Amino acid sequence: MLFNSSAFALFLPVMLVTYWSLRGSGRRWSLLIGSYFFYSWWDWRFCGLMALSTLVDFCCAQWIERSNESSRKKSLLLLSIGTNLGVLATFKYYNFFSEGVTALLATIGIAGDLPALNVVLPMGISFYTFQTMSYTIDVYRGAKAERSLLNFAVFVSCFPQLVAGPIVRSKKLLPQLQEQQTFGQADFSSGIFRLFRGLFKKMVVADTLALYVDVVFADPAGYTGISAWIALYAYAFQIYMDFSGYTDCAIGIGHLLGLKFPENFNAPYLATSPSEFWKRWHITLSTWLRDYLYIPLGGSRFGQWFTVRNLLITMTLGGLWHGAAWTFVAWGVYHAALLIGERVLRRRHKSATERVPSGPAPIVRACLMFHATCLGWLLFRAPDWETVTSMLSSLTNFSPAPVHGKRIALIVFACAVAHCHPLFRALGRRFGQLPPTAQGALAGACCWLLFLISPGGEAFIYFQF
Repeated sequence: MLFNSSAFALFLPVMLVTYWSLRGSGRRWSLLIGSYFFYSWWDWRFCGLMALSTLVDFCCAQWIERSNESSRKKSLLLLSIGTNLGVLATFKYYNFFSEGVTALLATIGIAGDLPALNVVLPMGISFYTFQTMSYTIDVYRGAKAERSLLNFAVFVSCFPQLVAGPIVRSKKLLPQLQEQQTFGQADFSSGIFRLFRGLFKKMVVADTLALYVDVVFADPAGYTGISAWIALYAYAFQIYMDFSGYTDCAIGIGHLLGLKFPENFNAPYLATSPSEFWKRWHITLSTWLRDYLYIPLGGSRFGQWFTVRNLLITMTLGGLWHGAAWTFVAWGVYHAALLIGERVLRRRHKSATERVPSGPAPIVRACLMFHATCLGWLLFRAPDWETVTSMLSSLTNFSPAPVHGKRIALIVFACAVAHCHPLFRALGRRFGQLPPTAQGALAGACCWLLFLISPGGEAFIYFQF
């Protein structure tokens, strides 16, 4: 079920009325049933996979906490991680790796094709598997295991952030489920505002930009110079508005349920360095990769070469997490190179502070980082290497040609202004100061306008991951 669909416009009020009319475990049961209904709207058959991850990780965490043997704890942790990664690998990566093995064998003269799996990728599987794995890892590290299977099942399946995050840690959400949720005017105001801000980002801005982006990336050779750059800038804001729009919706719906989810974005295109960008973009994934992959590998504790290795492994796997394609792998390697390059420059600067002049102004660094990010988005958006090379050729071809996408360029400019100007980030406070009746009327009018002016009902970009 899509947030930007008429079905969800009917589902959410029924869900909220049912949820708040109950108390205690009844409220959690309603959220669990509603979450599975929400997920089954897409394909009910994959509810079993989510239930399997829930049961395996719940049981493994219980046994890990009760066990006194370190070897048994480790075996149970490996069982949990192996189950989750096994399901993820089967549905998301099997065909990718089987094609790679077949191509590798062909290079040494061995013919033969591995059997392919004709399966649909379960929506949101990358998100909820990471969420449940972090829980069992935390219990293995000494955190308390959740005693209630109902609470844990709600933690895994909670519908607002189930399909595309944010990735919520158990220590953040489980305590909220153990308490009796409260709901006040501030929750209503913030929830409604974040929900409609997210829908506006997605339905009006991202979907409009997608109309031009899709056309250009389908035929890069037909758009050169400025037109190609407009498409690249448009995609940078399309993916930001699309993904941050989903996060806004998730956080807003969470507020309406009396739940608090972590922020996932913080004006990422204002970042002045690669490391700052990953502190602002998809924050819950970057911190997950840091805490459960980069630091366990050794982080930056064992010298420069180990740090380079760990960054390369972490970002490459982060790229692969986004999709089973070599372009995603290249995108991860590209960002690893940016992070490594930043560390090398900082190291040299520290060793020669007297000889090296101060760096460029923050606005210049932010502009450079934005363009470096945009070039990375080219790898992320292109469906194959042919599109990458063709798009790069178009970006560097400034021969006289008509400029397409002038209206899209204005939208991109408006997005950039809204992204930077603090006034637009303070609208939520102004909305919260309105009377409740005015908030309700404005929300109803916005809902009608969104469906009226939206160019289409496309799925969110990160649903495919």
